[in-house]
Amino acid sequence: MKRFLCAVTALITVLTALPLAAHAEKKQALPFSAGIEALRGQFEDGIGPGKDGKAIDYRYYSPVGENDTTKYPLVIFIHGIGHGEYEGSQLDDSDMPYWSSAEYQARFDNAGGAFIMLPRSHEEENVYWTEDKTEILHAAIKDFVEQHKENIDTRRIAISGSSAGGAMVWCLVRAYPGEFATAFPLASTRTPSNFTIKTAHETAFWILASKRDPIVNYQTSTLPVWRDIIKHNDHPENCRLSTFEKVYNPDGTEASDNHHLAKVITCDLHTYDGAQYPDLETIDGLGNVVNLEGDYGLIKWISNVYSDNMGNFSEGEAAEGIPVKIMGFFKNIFLHLVHLVQSMLGL
Repeated sequence: MKRFLCAVTALITVLTALPLAAHAEKKQALPFSAGIEALRGQFEDGIGPGKDGKAIDYRYYSPVGENDTTKYPLVIFIHGIGHGEYEGSQLDDSDMPYWSSAEYQARFDNAGGAFIMLPRSHEEENVYWTEDKTEILHAAIKDFVEQHKENIDTRRIAISGSSAGGAMVWCLVRAYPGEFATAFPLASTRTPSNFTIKTAHETAFWILASKRDPIVNYQTSTLPVWRDIIKHNDHPENCRLSTFEKVYNPDGTEASDNHHLAKVITCDLHTYDGAQYPDLETIDGLGNVVNLEGDYGLIKWISNVYSDNMGNFSEGEAAEGIPVKIMGFFKNIFLHLVHLVQSMLGL
């Protein structure tokens, strides 16, 4: 009798759990064809911890469905100058929401989706991305991961940014080594030191640059950085260098300039129709040509490169002190002037 009751109890437990398992599902993302505005509507808003009266606000996409226990990668994209003028502008001015489409979410191997986080600098207050913002930006990232710790795979956190946002990528990987599995700065306005690259030896890099970039010189900045990465990275076979002879938009038209590369990742380094990007060559850290045929691009790379970060976020060694604040003050003025010039030129 006792055995019978135990068996009945076990059966009831299993049957009770079945409805819960049946309801565990991923979020149904909108299709790519829904268009950029509809895809932007899938994003939610958040804000990081405050410091000295300031805090980083952000927009994010979550792939998590009801009762979903899947561990998803996290992709963080930091905007360039001119895209942080009001709350939500980093979303309104970005094509990254295409990565929240059903087709692109499905490309994330070993998860079938990914979180996307878009932090913002307070450009409406003439505050731009400078080195002294590293700590407060990291605090927002760390807090976001903590909020979604049940579903974020901390071994697959990717950090990216364009232009001034790309410069912040280097600040973060130097200050918090080992936390980011992958990093893909686009036309970074900061040339990292040899020390930075040595410090970030655990992170796999995908450098994206144009040979005709009028701001970031390919020969004197991009190539030396790439050579240092090859020399010091733990896994050069996981590193990539994508070089654009000339920059195009995803629809095949020529871009307005050869510096702003944010749009080239709209369709994961492919054009709108899925073709390979024109005038683009990609190699790995061993010198092998990387063919971007089919759906291979940044997303597949992010999906399959893991770090050892099991969720331990250190305080890091973000640059601080009076000298850094002074440098940040003057660089902030410079970036404000650059913003004004870009606005006048319609860039």
